[in-house]
Amino acid sequence: MSVHLTAEDIERFADGEAEERTIEEHLPECSRCASAVLAVMQMKRAIHEDMPRYSAPATLRARVMQTTRPRTAASWWFAAAAVIAIAVASAVLVRSRNAAMRELVDLHTTLLASANPVDVISTDRHTVKPWFEGRVPFAVPIPDLSATPFRLIGGRVVFWRRQPGAYLLLGKAAHRVSLFIFPDDVVPQSIAAPREITMEVWRSNGLVYVVVADIPAADLAPLHKAFVARI
Repeated sequence: MSVHLTAEDIERFADGEAEERTIEEHLPECSRCASAVLAVMQMKRAIHEDMPRYSAPATLRARVMQTTRPRTAASWWFAAAAVIAIAVASAVLVRSRNAAMRELVDLHTTLLASANPVDVISTDRHTVKPWFEGRVPFAVPIPDLSATPFRLIGGRVVFWRRQPGAYLLLGKAAHRVSLFIFPDDVVPQSIAAPREITMEVWRSNGLVYVVVADIPAADLAPLHKAFVARI
């Protein structure tokens, strides 16, 4: 995509109605469009959070409860339907978590295969951290890694499921480690990684950290301590 997004494109993307892949590939390359998308998403989130909740009157709730009292002949069928609905919902949830896992692993693989996996290249956290200001809707915590076997290589903005997040590329000896940071509500509470790769999910102070790497999970302990345990 070589041209800027239209206002309609931005609205449709923020509402989840646009073709995501093309736009997500365009946003990291265009700060103007990325800023516009971020502004629209923040506005929609603020409107949603400030929207008054409607509470039904007690009389209405009483009528609803009266009409939904179980009847002897039909109650079993309703119960069975509820069990089936729960089972279906559980299966959908598992598929959703697996899809989330696969998407993040694919993003990790794509970035590492790219000629330019990061937009800001620096081992200095005081250079990388302020670079994210105004590009993502949260302050990106980048601790001092000098006491760990990890080193900072750089970072970039990524869009995953229409949400902007921070991507930090880290190194450990010859290995490359991807660290994705998003607001806590973006990533499902539980995701499972495939056997051929290590994925760790940490949550702290309203943020979720997803680490994807080809090193044993135990080797990530110093990284967890630096980013999360210190808080």
